[in-house]
Amino acid sequence: MSILYLDNEDNFYMPNLTFEITVGRPKPKDYRVVADGMLSYHAKKGHPRKSEVINIFLKDKYKKVLGAIIVTVLWNGMEINSLWVHESLRGQGWGRKLLEAAEKEGKIRGCTIAYTNTFTWQAPEFYKKMGYKPYGKLDNFPKGYSLTYFYKKL
Repeated sequence: MSILYLDNEDNFYMPNLTFEITVGRPKPKDYRVVADGMLSYHAKKGHPRKSEVINIFLKDKYKKVLGAIIVTVLWNGMEINSLWVHESLRGQGWGRKLLEAAEKEGKIRGCTIAYTNTFTWQAPEFYKKMGYKPYGKLDNFPKGYSLTYFYKKL
């Protein structure tokens, strides 16, 4: 497949293509080209992309963060990006309360499914207890552990 471009004088040409490898966040203008291309493609397929990040923080009276859940709502799904509770508060139901608050916010926004992933040493049993079902697993990632993907119908 050849890609043809128009130059400033409306002449077609095929550019020499190369890979550019960078580390860290991409340049904003490069990221914008990729994001706009993906958004355009999704819209053409009937799925205009509208996402929203929701942050729910657990704070003490001094406004110190002692827990949080960060989720991204996209279409009818809610991805749990991060869920964390300070060690001193674990086992007291704060993780459950944060997750339930996020699920409630997701439902308000039309979500019918929530999904996440967690490592063996993190919270697979917690998500199972909260009604999440495994749907995929990467064994030996990282070495000696696994990463499990979970979902729950809301």
